[in-house]
Amino acid sequence: MVHTFFQFLADQGFITLFFVLGLGNLIGRLKIGFFSLGSTAGSMLVALLVGILAFELAGVKFAIPDLLTTFFLALFTYAIGLRVGPQFVDGMRREGLQLSILVMVSCTVAFIMAFGGSKLLSLAPGYAPGILAGSNTVSAVLGVATAAVDQGLYQPSGGVTAEQVKANIAAGYSLSYLLSMLGIVMLVRNLPGMFGHDPVQAAKKAEQEFGTHGHALPGTAGAFEHGMQPVDVRVYRLDNADFIGQPATAVGQHLGTPVLRVTRDNAALALDATTTLRKGDLLTVGGRIGQLLHDPAGLGPEVDDNAARTFEVEQAEIILSGKNVTGKTLQQLLQDPSLYGVRVRAVFRAGHELPAKLDMPLRRHDLIRVIGPAAAVKRAAALGHAVRPTNVTDVITLAFGIASGYLVGLATVKIAGIPVGLGAMGGVVVAGMLVSIMRSMNPSMGGPMPEGARALLESIGVDLFVCGLGLNVAPALIDAVSHGWDTAFVLLLGLGVAIVPTFVTYVVGLYVLRMDPIILAGAVAGARNSTTAMRAISDRAHSDIPSYGYPVTYALSTVVLLVYGYLAMVMS
Repeated sequence: MVHTFFQFLADQGFITLFFVLGLGNLIGRLKIGFFSLGSTAGSMLVALLVGILAFELAGVKFAIPDLLTTFFLALFTYAIGLRVGPQFVDGMRREGLQLSILVMVSCTVAFIMAFGGSKLLSLAPGYAPGILAGSNTVSAVLGVATAAVDQGLYQPSGGVTAEQVKANIAAGYSLSYLLSMLGIVMLVRNLPGMFGHDPVQAAKKAEQEFGTHGHALPGTAGAFEHGMQPVDVRVYRLDNADFIGQPATAVGQHLGTPVLRVTRDNAALALDATTTLRKGDLLTVGGRIGQLLHDPAGLGPEVDDNAARTFEVEQAEIILSGKNVTGKTLQQLLQDPSLYGVRVRAVFRAGHELPAKLDMPLRRHDLIRVIGPAAAVKRAAALGHAVRPTNVTDVITLAFGIASGYLVGLATVKIAGIPVGLGAMGGVVVAGMLVSIMRSMNPSMGGPMPEGARALLESIGVDLFVCGLGLNVAPALIDAVSHGWDTAFVLLLGLGVAIVPTFVTYVVGLYVLRMDPIILAGAVAGARNSTTAMRAISDRAHSDIPSYGYPVTYALSTVVLLVYGYLAMVMS
């Protein structure tokens, strides 16, 4: 019965993959205090357990095709590139040099310790990149190291098989992941206090100095989030004879706040120059709350009419392409009839947000983010090319992006006899970054990719990859961890690779780069690829200000660690 059950799972790999994926995600959600495994580590744990039980109890081995796991990994790395590209450019523009130094210190110290420590302890090939991946909680490093073996860039010797090397990679990751996650979180949470800085007071000081974040960049996940608006709408019944017979748009200009809807006989009228007002019309007026506290300009009594207050709100990003836009100020642009009824939320130029000052001159290809009633946003689109929220994914860009990135990643240059390059998955993540950077400058470039679709590729891609990897290498993993002292060495080395670079990086940032201690803690968490650590220091400081230093170091360290993971494998 046991053999039949596990043989069925091995024969029906499709069912097994998704069974392990679901169970791994379920286990990953379990929390003990602030600690949880997360979906990736949970999926890896379940996959290894299923593979080990199948081999130990029934002598059954799984054989998930390498092409399938490579496919999942490519989707994951491309999705990472899409997410971190704009953050990388924006952060590099602000504190690029300091944050780059932090990342290089953190990643280089971690690489030297993982690779040098593995050599010093005579650990088998594969442990170095596995420990590097686990101690930095970067699952993608597993992919580049495994790909280096599959592509023949690392040639096993001394009777060691490729499967055993990949099992060592998985063993190094699994054994170092848990302790490393805990170690990084506990250390980052307490770093400011260890150097004499009260986290709460330091956060308050940093908030005053650095202020709040700007608007989300074009083409990114938050670009179309409405959020809390400083505006409201109220409905007035028109009784003032001064406005009867006038166009609704003229009334809006007189009030200084737009009439967003005219309701007559329970029906909404089109808002254009030909629409004139009658006594008893319901005027839906929008604007800042202070302007609407009292009847503006004596329109008439305010009425409680839910239908008149309810209308569809849209947001769009408009690339100003008309020649007549060049040289106009923002105030002059807002006087254009096509912008009546919409509010300009933000202005961007070449992917960089500009202060939305009324006297600011505009240029062709500047981007304005507008929000308002659907009909008004549609009119505003006439000023250029408009990009709206969509559920459609441009598969052409996705396919060519992944394929071209993979191709570039295959190219290597030999330095001292060692093939050096981005690696296939490093090339894919860079391709995703380039596409997202182009979209931040012009959202119509690179085709649409809804955030929901991108997030799905990121989460399911890496989880299915580790499911396949764990199932395949489980038998070899049993052999890899059967040597007691080697297992203890991996645990201790993984914990050291997690803690020492974190501490060294904070010291460099605090005393050499003279960075703010609380923002530095967030930057160090990003350099260690630990969202959990960033949340821990934010909780400790009672502030979100540590996240100011997080995105750039997170994005940059992801790419740097992919390269180092690849080198740790091919240099073995």
